[in-house]
Amino acid sequence: MSRRLRAFKRWMNSNGIAYSDALEFVDSPTDGISVRAVCKLKEGDLVVTIPKQSCLTIRTSGIASLIEAAGLGGCLGLAVALMYERSLGAASPWEGYLQLLLERECVPLVWTLEEVDNLLVGTELHKIVKEDKKFLYEDWKEFIEPLVQSLRLEVAHDSFGVDQYFAAKSLVSSRSFEIDEYHGFGMVPLADMFNHKTGAEHIHFTSVSYSSSADDEDDGGEVLDASADALTSSLGNIPNPPLEIILVRDVEAGDEIFNTYGSMGNAAMLHRYGFTEPDNPFDIVNINIELVLQCCSSLFSNRHLRARLSTWRKLNYSGCTTRDSEYFEVAFDGEPQTELLILLYIVFLSEDAHQKTKCAADSLAAADDDTKLIQFLEVTQTKCDPKSKFVGVKEMLLTENVCWVLGSLSRIRDGSYGSTSLGEDVRRLQECCRVKERKLYHALVLRVGERQILRRLRAYGSNRLRKSKMRGGSKPFRRC
Repeated sequence: MSRRLRAFKRWMNSNGIAYSDALEFVDSPTDGISVRAVCKLKEGDLVVTIPKQSCLTIRTSGIASLIEAAGLGGCLGLAVALMYERSLGAASPWEGYLQLLLERECVPLVWTLEEVDNLLVGTELHKIVKEDKKFLYEDWKEFIEPLVQSLRLEVAHDSFGVDQYFAAKSLVSSRSFEIDEYHGFGMVPLADMFNHKTGAEHIHFTSVSYSSSADDEDDGGEVLDASADALTSSLGNIPNPPLEIILVRDVEAGDEIFNTYGSMGNAAMLHRYGFTEPDNPFDIVNINIELVLQCCSSLFSNRHLRARLSTWRKLNYSGCTTRDSEYFEVAFDGEPQTELLILLYIVFLSEDAHQKTKCAADSLAAADDDTKLIQFLEVTQTKCDPKSKFVGVKEMLLTENVCWVLGSLSRIRDGSYGSTSLGEDVRRLQECCRVKERKLYHALVLRVGERQILRRLRAYGSNRLRKSKMRGGSKPFRRC
């Protein structure tokens, strides 16, 4: 056992953290720390209990009163608490735990801008990470720098620099857990040692929560409205049970014990946790609505596209939205979001069918999604069996023109990854060392996964196009 693991076990013992003798902690120079089963474990076994006071939270930190006075909450406040405790070194009550953590997690947030531009270009993360860097720097400038300058802390001010904030934020993002309404999110020793595996978790992390009128005011955001003293007083006689880790499936002797961070694609996992999983079934690719309109602009006037987009919206359709964009998702198997197919279908409607759709828009918009789609297709004079399943009805949207556009969108979106082909990216991934070239490896897993989805989107459209031609369908209007 490594020296840092021995120190951590001593720290756990002195802080009331109890764990089963059937757990083995492994410290690998290539894969980091993992937890394995010494013997067979059964579903329902309680394997870990963690007192809440041993967790590093805004409430338990030695700088709690200063964080509260500054009105900082959520992940921002927790990052400040973590920076403070790390700055104390051996004097911190959490030193035995903190020495186990990396300086920073290898998430794109702490990559250089050059690395972000070179490794993530074209991916779902490229723009997001650059925006995150900007917003986090603004947070540091607005909240943390003034806090450090205005307070006489018995630590070096450079412990709260922007680099230290980004490092702390990477740890908070990847390792924190929600504890309860009083503590909010916190760093939970031992719980963060269980690695993730999609759809194959063995454990469940439980926390008995409680509420009070004071707690209801703290929604987990960036501002603390209630004082810690008042909350502590109001909770005086309320039991404070420990956190527990319980097995949700059997584990064989020698096997690694996994947690799960949820059902998320590689873009989300790399963004938050710094790793990816090849062939992740939850991977998606987004296609911006502006790219859709740009693709169709070579076929139709802007006036035509604005009118068709307006009709689509009057039918109560929309894409997925973020703070500044609207987009459509393409699933792992290459199937596009239904709303995208409906928009493209409306774009190619004849003027007569479009006018009928506009007249019926108000009544159609009030129906549920399945009924609305069937009635919409009937209005546009497409024969449709009302008893058909939704999947079958959806196929009727896949006209030759719609399929042509799907192929064009796939090619245009794939071009955003640069001059290398998918085959070249696959070869680079096969030759890449996951340990020595971690950033490149996970960026390539993300790139390859997304580009394979786009290839499946092309196949999705072309397969249905072939079926349409076999049925004697009309020729496509024109390629984008």
